[in-house]
Amino acid sequence: MYGIKLASSLQDFSIMIALHIKMKFLVMLIGFLLFGAYLFGAQDFPVDFTYPSFSGDFYVSGSISFPPGAVKSEKNIIVKTYDLTKEVPTKINIVRKWANESVLSAEIVFVANSSRREKYMLSYGDEVERRKIFQETAVLPIISFSIGGAPKTSEKVDIDVGRINVRVDKSPGIRYYWYIVPIVILVLLSCYRSRRRKRFYES
Repeated sequence: MYGIKLASSLQDFSIMIALHIKMKFLVMLIGFLLFGAYLFGAQDFPVDFTYPSFSGDFYVSGSISFPPGAVKSEKNIIVKTYDLTKEVPTKINIVRKWANESVLSAEIVFVANSSRREKYMLSYGDEVERRKIFQETAVLPIISFSIGGAPKTSEKVDIDVGRINVRVDKSPGIRYYWYIVPIVILVLLSCYRSRRRKRFYES
């Protein structure tokens, strides 16, 4: 009777250990899947910038860094409206890459309008596919942005001042040739001394 109870207890203990190992493995598997989804899934961050006081279009520009392996190319980076329904055309320049050739940092530029004060989100990851691209053709003011509460870079404004005419005087005055005067004086003195010596020896 005692042996039967001992065998039953050992069997129950073995079942508990097996369940514990399975639960531990299951927790680790779920954690790994969640980490993979975080690392390689789409990541969304609010774009933080201040609208200027003037009305009209302007460029919103910022330099963003990414973790290793999160972004394979500029095609995996987009800017969308805050409700995630509309992609905004962007210009993206890759600045640096990680050792595995994934993107380390990139400069991102898109157009906003102070008359329509929308909020924007930056999304990146393997599930993100960039479809709208633009090339800078107009001279517009530039406002810096940041994501995730990071400090903004220094702001800059490009102002079109139009054509600048530069006049070059092709006929400069005598003051540009002042260095010739002492040379001429030295030549004249040398000639004068030479003539005096010649007259002295002839006499």
